[in-house]
Amino acid sequence: MLLEVLKPFLSWSYWLASYPGPLTGVFFWAVVGLSLVSFIAGLAARLGLVFVKDQSYRRLLRKLSANWVTLGVLMGLSFFFTQTATPVLGSRWWFGLWLGVSVVWLGFILRYAFKVAPQERSTRAAELANLRYLPRAK
Repeated sequence: MLLEVLKPFLSWSYWLASYPGPLTGVFFWAVVGLSLVSFIAGLAARLGLVFVKDQSYRRLLRKLSANWVTLGVLMGLSFFFTQTATPVLGSRWWFGLWLGVSVVWLGFILRYAFKVAPQERSTRAAELANLRYLPRAK
């Protein structure tokens, strides 16, 4: 049963057709759901910046928010063009391209989160520790 549902994904004609038909069934709801969830998560991450004080976490949330909102908007535009049967812009390979770009972008964000941000936090903590020995302006 599952193989029958996923069978279109395995053919080149499904992905590279110049005039693809509109999405239906499971694929329709998967694209709509992914677009909406991604867009709403991006907006929620952007609104969550109000509650985060650490600069590294703020930058991380900003990067994640930009990734998710961009993915949601681009997937939504590709979905619109696919449903309206626009010849080139409605091709299904755009969905794969947007997902691939988002995954690569997410890789850079994760590199920042696990390598750069901890270094920034330790540098900032060392600077704050040194500042307590310096005189302050009154």
